[in-house]
Amino acid sequence: MTPSEILISACDSITRQSGAARIETWVKASSLFCEVSGNPLGDFLHAEQILNENGQSAVDIISSIAASSFEWEKEKKTFATILRMTNLTGLAALRFTSAWLAFNMDQFEICIEECEKIDDHGYHVHGLMGQAYLESGQPHQAMESLRVALALNERDAALWFQLAKAAFVIGQYDEAWQALQSCTMIHGLGPEVVVLHCAIACTICESNPSAGSQKRSEAIAAIRQIFAADSNKSLLIVYAAKLALFAKNEEEFIEEIGWFHDIDGKLQNEIVTADISDVLKNLQRKCWYRGASALLGVLTGQGHTRSSTDPADPASA
Repeated sequence: MTPSEILISACDSITRQSGAARIETWVKASSLFCEVSGNPLGDFLHAEQILNENGQSAVDIISSIAASSFEWEKEKKTFATILRMTNLTGLAALRFTSAWLAFNMDQFEICIEECEKIDDHGYHVHGLMGQAYLESGQPHQAMESLRVALALNERDAALWFQLAKAAFVIGQYDEAWQALQSCTMIHGLGPEVVVLHCAIACTICESNPSAGSQKRSEAIAAIRQIFAADSNKSLLIVYAAKLALFAKNEEEFIEEIGWFHDIDGKLQNEIVTADISDVLKNLQRKCWYRGASALLGVLTGQGHTRSSTDPADPASA
């Protein structure tokens, strides 16, 4: 078989396989291709042309194998195989897949190195680099990459969210907040977005309660909006409690935290213990003992049941 035929045959087999067998087929065929091909780029492109005529794509199949490799704990073998073919062919699509694999293996520096080797830096390349910079503790570089990515595609909600995280890490809270607003306009509210909203609002309130008042109100409203539908209600209550600490008085705290009593009785008990402990200690310092009792009542399902006609309930608006 010619090198091109090796790839074509492997891709045909893979389409009829499932699970780990697909990965093993690709690894064996790719290794053989790399060993026998005297012109890897030409042979790969020839195989891709023939596959395209039959409605297939080696590039797409490789991406699919990369994504499924984690499920079968074969990501390291898959990465080594794809990277070898990438270096032989120089194909940007394979290089990006290698970088993506490195990122998801927590090999952030390798991810950045692979992205930098890609000549055509589309928004997805800059976006992946931005995430890798952020995860490797380089938020300033992350913001640079993410801003470039957003200049190329401002409709990507994930890029806005990553920019918000990077801005929050370096203390640019206004930019972080605006980035989250852009993310929400595109994709709507989700648990991760709401949690970051709350983290920003809490941080601002800690240094300047009056300046953070509006953001606190918006963050509380966001939690309420997704509370009923979100499965991780415990985490949302943790942040609701943190925000409620900045209430004007104990009565307001009790009112705000009482809203989150789970009327369906499905509240999970996987509370972030350390965070709740900090909230309770702060309540003790304030001498808000009834507030602490109200919070514990919500967490244990013993608190008062909020009325469905509560004016503060978004559903009643």
